[in-house]
Amino acid sequence: MNCDKHPEREGVASCIICGRILCEECRLKLAGRNYCQSCADKLFQERSGETVKGKGMGLGAKILIALLIILAVLAVVSYLIYMVYLAPYYGSAENVMRILMNDPERIIRFLSGNI
Repeated sequence: MNCDKHPEREGVASCIICGRILCEECRLKLAGRNYCQSCADKLFQERSGETVKGKGMGLGAKILIALLIILAVLAVVSYLIYMVYLAPYYGSAENVMRILMNDPERIIRFLSGNI
């Protein structure tokens, strides 16, 4: 049998996907298997698409990162409120936490009047 692409040349292999007869020039041997150029191109496109999908972050990871960023921003804002407004008047963080546990309205009234 002769090569499908080059009828004047003798076929030496066939593509394992489409079955085309291939000459030595047309044959692509990958991992011990014979492919034609178009099937090898399709195979590489499929595999590269899978690789890209596998490397990306999933929705759950993106949501978790967003929540961690929000928590970090809230922590920084809370610390700044404590340092700027509460520490000069109420002292240590333990004292502020005791007041928040026993009389949260007191801190809220104070912050409402000062911020």
